[in-house]
Amino acid sequence: MELGVRLEQNQILAPRMEQSVRILQMDSVQLGEYLKELALENPVAEVEPPPQREQKEKLAQRKLEWLENQTRREQENMGYYDDDGDLTPEQNTPAPQDESLTDHLLAQVESAAVPRALAAAARYVIGCLDDNGYLKADPEQMRAKAGACDALLERAIALVQSFDPPGVGARDLAECLCLQIPASDALARRLARDFLPEIAKKRVGVLAAKTGASAGEVEAAVARIRRLNPKPGALYGAHVVAHYITPDIVVTSFGDHYNVMLCEFVYPQVRLSDSYLQIARETADPEVIKYIGEKIDQVNWVIKCIENRNRTLVEVARAIVRQQERFFRYGPQHLGVLRMREIAGLVGLHESTVSRAVRGKYLQCAHGVYPLRYFFVKGPEHGGAVSSEAVKYKLRALIDAEDRAHPLSDRALCELLAADGVSISRRTVAKYRGEMGVPGASGRVRG
Repeated sequence: MELGVRLEQNQILAPRMEQSVRILQMDSVQLGEYLKELALENPVAEVEPPPQREQKEKLAQRKLEWLENQTRREQENMGYYDDDGDLTPEQNTPAPQDESLTDHLLAQVESAAVPRALAAAARYVIGCLDDNGYLKADPEQMRAKAGACDALLERAIALVQSFDPPGVGARDLAECLCLQIPASDALARRLARDFLPEIAKKRVGVLAAKTGASAGEVEAAVARIRRLNPKPGALYGAHVVAHYITPDIVVTSFGDHYNVMLCEFVYPQVRLSDSYLQIARETADPEVIKYIGEKIDQVNWVIKCIENRNRTLVEVARAIVRQQERFFRYGPQHLGVLRMREIAGLVGLHESTVSRAVRGKYLQCAHGVYPLRYFFVKGPEHGGAVSSEAVKYKLRALIDAEDRAHPLSDRALCELLAADGVSISRRTVAKYRGEMGVPGASGRVRG
C-alpha cells in the first residue's frame, strides 16, 4: 500500500519537476507566450498582459531610466548630449500612437521654407517610405512617377533625411545610422558606413587594425552606434515598436553598490480568476469542485515555478556581479575568469540549475547588453585569474603604444605581459594577436 502511494506521488512529481525546469529555462518573451497558452487551456488562469499594466510599466521604466542616467553621469560625469552622439530621452520616447510617420513628416514639409517644387517632391518621397522609415523604392520608378529630375529628387531625399526622427529616409542600415551620427564623430561614421558585419561580430581588434584607432576608441564608437535607432519609423502610428533583445536583468550602480533588478514588467502576470473561485465556493457539485480544484492547483504551481525562476535568476545575477565587479566598474577589458561551478557554489545550487537559469537570458548594464553566459570565462593557458579577453585588451594596449617604426615582436610582447603579471607563451600571444586581426611585427611597421 505504501509503495503504491509513493509511486503515485512520483508520477505526479515528475511532470511538475519537468514543468519547473522548463519555466526556469524560459526568457521573458518565452514566459509571456507560455502564460498566454496557459490562459487558453486553463479557464481558472487569468493573464494580465503588459498593456493592461501600463502604470506599473511606466513606473518601472521611469525608475530604470533614472538609474541608467545616474550610472552614466557617474561614469562619464555628464548626462545625455546630442552633440556627443548619445540619444536624448526624447529620442528614446515612442511617438504618440495617434500620429503616423507620414503625418509627422508631412507636417515638417509644411513648416519648411522650401520652394513649392521641392516640397512636392519631398511629399512624394515620404509616400515611398516603408513602415520602418526606409526609402526602398526603385530610383528609376521614383523618377518616372514623381516627374522630377535627378537633382530635385536628391534634394527632396536630403530634405526628408533632415527631418525628425533622425535616420528617416535612409536607403539602407548604414545610411540610417550615419544620418544619426554627428559629422564630428568621424570614427563612428566610418564604422557604421563600412564595418557593420565586424561590429555585429564584436571584432574590436579587426576594427582597430583597419581604422588605425585604439581598441578603446573603437569600443566607445561602437557603444555610441549601438545606442542609435535602426528603425526610426517603427515608433509611429500603428507600427509595432522595434523589439530587439529584451534584458531579463538590469544592473545599475551607486558608488560602490550595484543594484540588480529583474525586468518583470515585460511579460504578462498570471493569477486566479475571481469568478471561478466564487463558483468553487458556492457550488455543491463534487465534479465541478474537483475540476476547479485541479485547475487552481495547476495555476498555483505555475505561479510557484515563476517565483522560483525569478528568485534563482536574481541570485545568480547578483553572484555574477560580485565575482565580475571589475567588469561592471571598468568595462569588458576587465572581465575575469569565472566558471559556472563557482557561481553554483556561491548560490547553493547545482551547476546544471545555474546553466538552465542563465540560458537565453540577457543582462543590461552601463557597458551594454550581454548574454549572462558571457560572464562565464575560462582562463588562458597560464591558468591565472585573468580572462583571455582581458589578456587581449592588455595586448592591444601594448601594441597601440609601441614605436610604429620598431613594432614589438611576439616574444617582446610576451615578456611585457609577464612583467604585468600575465604569463603566457609566445605562441599564445601570436594566437590572440591573430584573433584580434593584428598582423605580426613586420606587418605593423610604419615610417
